[in-house]
Amino acid sequence: MSYFEWNDNLSVQDALIDQDHQALIGMVNELHDAADVGQDYLSLSKILARLATYTQDHFQREEDLMRASAYPDFKAHREQHRKLLERVNDLKHELENARTLVALETAELLRFWLTSHILLSDKQFADTLHQLNTQTRLENLSST
Repeated sequence: MSYFEWNDNLSVQDALIDQDHQALIGMVNELHDAADVGQDYLSLSKILARLATYTQDHFQREEDLMRASAYPDFKAHREQHRKLLERVNDLKHELENARTLVALETAELLRFWLTSHILLSDKQFADTLHQLNTQTRLENLSST
């Protein structure tokens, strides 16, 4: 059994966002497993750097979608993203300073944060996006 498992409750019913979330969960598991078996600093820092980069890319994709759809809670959602990236950067620095438990702490933080963020904020955004798409389809049908 994985440390952090994807399940249908985490789906936001958007294939691209769900794929990103699944990839992030996979990287959190990779980081946790590497730390749990005591891999060296270099291995852990590479995994954490890849995870941080992918997280930034994912957040940018989400934020682009939010801007394009004029999502009303964009600023608050973006602020949640910013705070997590700031915390991950702090943890990267702690790892550089030879805090061996930081990788496990990071995996725990990310597991908790991703679960709550997906279930609350991302699902709210996805619901808004689905409503906009439905409204657009209805408008297109009525204009034909």
